[in-house]
Amino acid sequence: MEKLSTRQLDKYSRSISLKEIGEEGQQKLLNSKILVVGAGGLASSNILYLSSLGIGTLGIVDFDKVSLDNLPRQTLYCEEDIGRFKVDVLKEKLEKKNPDTRIVTYKERITTENVGDIIKDYDMVFDCVDNFDSEFVLDDACVAKKIPLVVAGVSGFQGQVMLVTKESKKDFKSLFSSSFTVSKEEKEKDKPVFPITVALVSNIQCMEGLKYLLKLGEPLIDEMLVIDALTMRIEKYKL
Repeated sequence: MEKLSTRQLDKYSRSISLKEIGEEGQQKLLNSKILVVGAGGLASSNILYLSSLGIGTLGIVDFDKVSLDNLPRQTLYCEEDIGRFKVDVLKEKLEKKNPDTRIVTYKERITTENVGDIIKDYDMVFDCVDNFDSEFVLDDACVAKKIPLVVAGVSGFQGQVMLVTKESKKDFKSLFSSSFTVSKEEKEKDKPVFPITVALVSNIQCMEGLKYLLKLGEPLIDEMLVIDALTMRIEKYKL
């Protein structure tokens, strides 16, 4: 195993001191490549913590620019970032935050044409997009290439998290593709969402991905976690 530097031992000491992680677990994080698709609310917490924990390569896919109404839930952006491409802002900020993490950006929408080339070199993919079309494209590609996919969604005060891995009997598309018929008008509407719900769900999403990566605990394989922030009820459903 490659040795951690004195600086890294100090920087990541709180995680390393956990017997479940140790130096070997921290080295695995530093050697890992994770792709986050989307750079909005769900992505904000994921990207921040994945970078802070020292993920070796962090890829970010997004084609959008920062707007004023993004700011309450997309916490990595400021008003001075409005009008700039999100991936440009994130690369600039994250490279300052943690030089251990290499930031790779893709200023494009995920499609059936580009998804294979984008995801092929990554160990894990985080689905942080807000539309079924893109989620189904990601699901198909990750299942085909046997790359773990960590899925989350938020609406209002509720959210869901699930994993799609090579051990899964059910994937995201098989669960949802026949359940929803969404009109063009509905697709173009902004979804109502409470920012703190987004933060709550995205932190759970990040934890589930890292648990699977580090082989910790009981990841949500063939289960969906459903969170209701108003009642603080958290239910796990077998898929």
